Amino acid sequence: MYHQPLHLLYTSHAQNICLNSYDLCVSYVEQHDENTVEFPHSHPKEFEIYYVQEGTMEQIVRGELLVLSKGDFMILKQGVTHGTLYKPNQKKSYFAMVFSLQKRSLPCYKNGLADMETLHLDAFLKMMDKKETIVCKDTNKCHDYIRQMADEFCMQSWGWFYKLQLLYASFIFNAISNFMPPIQSIPLDPTRNLPIEFTKYLHANYPNPDLSLQDVADYFYMSPRHINRLFKDFFGASLSKTLTQYRINYAKNYLIDTNFSVDEIAIKVGFSSASTLSRLFKEVEGITISEYRYQYVHQTPASPKSGKPGE
Repeated sequence: MYHQPLHLLYTSHAQNICLNSYDLCVSYVEQHDENTVEFPHSHPKEFEIYYVQEGTMEQIVRGELLVLSKGDFMILKQGVTHGTLYKPNQKKSYFAMVFSLQKRSLPCYKNGLADMETLHLDAFLKMMDKKETIVCKDTNKCHDYIRQMADEFCMQSWGWFYKLQLLYASFIFNAISNFMPPIQSIPLDPTRNLPIEFTKYLHANYPNPDLSLQDVADYFYMSPRHINRLFKDFFGASLSKTLTQYRINYAKNYLIDTNFSVDEIAIKVGFSSASTLSRLFKEVEGITISEYRYQYVHQTPASPKSGKPGE
């Protein structure tokens, strides 16, 4: 008796993936071959993606024949009647996914990406309003995501269900990016991951001996108190102590790789004097600068480089 073959990627439950401003709901995922019998159907509220992995697939979309070959994508708008033409002697392998995008009333979290996400997904939804069917070539190696899905589904190692969700989302967005034109970027929300931005500012400006918390505050248009609070909440350390640690760590590079004097190194890493560098180095590292250099010379095969590198 002939029957619908069973494939590894089918799950009987939908996957709801919270993006931020949108919910991505994947209600059907499956791999098919020439033995799959489809009937003409539509998904009133969902998109469907077909991806041809091997051979040739013929689709009837609103009565029109579309022929897809290996590496072709077809994405269908909600409510479009379609069905794969059944030819049991036409060897093929293809992947199908049904999904929807639902905009949330409020973003899940504020990370500066909500506007960017809305811009990109709204552009996709507007394009699909105008085009019922899009066929394109895969230039993003989406077959790799399908292979990883099968591996996770089969092995079911720790956290496999969450990894599947990430693979579903990656497949969908890479499939869409095959035909979406570039979208002009917008400035990210200035509240994005600010503590990390503070550290980047310190890394870029630590040689300035006059660098202060007020300078950081002025650069980010915030109060020094607010800057310090955000930094401590995220890292559990003060910004000023972190700057000192950066300067000491960068001083280690000069101690190891050059024959610069302590006075020269102090200037290069932003300390006001050699005595300040020496005192803080001893407080943080527990040994003097001379001891640090001595230990390095005797613990590594090569001695520090002689001479001074270019400025």
